[in-house]
Amino acid sequence: MAEKLQQFIKTLPNGFKVTAVPLPGYKQTYSVAMANFGSVDTNLGHGKYLPAGIAHFIEHKLFAKPGYDVSEKFAQYGANSNAYTSYTKTAYLFQTLENPYDNLKVLLDLVEHPFFTEQNVASERGIINQEIQMYLDMPEWVLEQRILGQLYPNDPIASDIAGSSESLQEINKNNLLATYQKSYRPSNMDLVIVGDVDFNKVMDIAEQVPFDDNQVNTEISDNQPEKIGPGGQESMKISQSRSAFGIRIDTKLTGYDLVKYQYILNMIMETLIGESSDNYQTMTNKNLIDDSFSYNVVAENAYCFIIISGTTNYPEEFQKYLRNYFINNDLKEILTNEKFERIRRDAIGAYLFAQNSPDAIANQIAELQFYDVDYLQLVQLLNSITLDEVLAASKVIFDENNFTYYNLIADGK
Repeated sequence: MAEKLQQFIKTLPNGFKVTAVPLPGYKQTYSVAMANFGSVDTNLGHGKYLPAGIAHFIEHKLFAKPGYDVSEKFAQYGANSNAYTSYTKTAYLFQTLENPYDNLKVLLDLVEHPFFTEQNVASERGIINQEIQMYLDMPEWVLEQRILGQLYPNDPIASDIAGSSESLQEINKNNLLATYQKSYRPSNMDLVIVGDVDFNKVMDIAEQVPFDDNQVNTEISDNQPEKIGPGGQESMKISQSRSAFGIRIDTKLTGYDLVKYQYILNMIMETLIGESSDNYQTMTNKNLIDDSFSYNVVAENAYCFIIISGTTNYPEEFQKYLRNYFINNDLKEILTNEKFERIRRDAIGAYLFAQNSPDAIANQIAELQFYDVDYLQLVQLLNSITLDEVLAASKVIFDENNFTYYNLIADGK
């Protein structure tokens, strides 16, 4: 499929970008409408902040319409629908085997016409609070929040995407509508549809459903990160301890360069601690890790970090081993030209394999467009990465001042 992919893109006069990737004969259609607005976008400037969790709250309440829920409309047209909020994006989506154009109309109506009332906001506040309380008992969630709090102390990224019981009380129909109008303006959104669809029909629908005229262009301010935290630990009623090692990389990169840098960081981590690395086997033999061990590279505007985590019976040894290994590693000796080419081929292969999935195509296109990166040019991006760039990046990130940690200690250990 990869060689045959085509995309058709048009930006409406209001700034809303529409992309279609036709897959003739393909049974499934997948579409996503994405806003360049997420949980960290709370800084209004001048010392004023939106309540934590407001992006997630909007995601929930956009499904509410007068007298019905949008998910019911999708179901009538044979589609499954969903939505999600990340640190920097909010997405609304459907997948279907039938009626793609009817479902597209429903999706556009979902994101373009908010319906916030005192009653539906109050009822949703209770539902989301139950969700928050449930996560408090999940050790993997607690550990992620704690390590983010060390990487970016007192920063919105360290707050639960859903907010807190306290911040939910600050969310009301007025600040929901004001935030929606600021952040869901058409120039801050895009739409992608992938499947057996006709681009002209897609555009006819998009052009006939204009955004509300009262949406205003007000920018959210960037957060100014504090000094990285020293690390910490706490006890929790869990059967086995968990540990997270964090690396924060303060970079001014944006757009294409930031996307490229994320691939470079992934190459470094795959070389040093990936499942095929010698180091992974060493840590396994020392009983420092099990199959829960993983790493996650995040490169977003204003945030760039790596979290390495897993369950372990020896959290202190886990931390010490990683710290010493990263400080003393010589990537140049490990990452030969042959290994570098293999890792790059693996990354290209993963990209091409994902093109068998309409949802993977659509979500990545929608995300990358906010970084001015063409999804169909990712192979060229990967081929542009040099071994020297990877080695140079490793010298920057493995500075002890970039490291922090957090341990969840099982009761009795």
